[in-house]
Amino acid sequence: MSGRTYDCNNGAIEYELRCDGCGRVFQCHDDSYYSWPVLCAAAEAEGWMVDSGFDSGHECLGCGTVSPRGALVPARAA
Repeated sequence: MSGRTYDCNNGAIEYELRCDGCGRVFQCHDDSYYSWPVLCAAAEAEGWMVDSGFDSGHECLGCGTVSPRGALVPARAA
């Protein structure tokens, strides 16, 4: 599983996105980690191969370029 959640003291939920290949945690430098879709979009903008599902596959730029998934183009909603 490459998505994790953490409960904050203020009642908010923080999301964490990990690479399925190497375990690297995606580091965002804003508040994207409060929303799973926003966090996924931020990771994709940084070159990660991201499926939208919480339990789906996610790969960092390094792993995505050497795996067969790296040849796939992410689907965009119309």
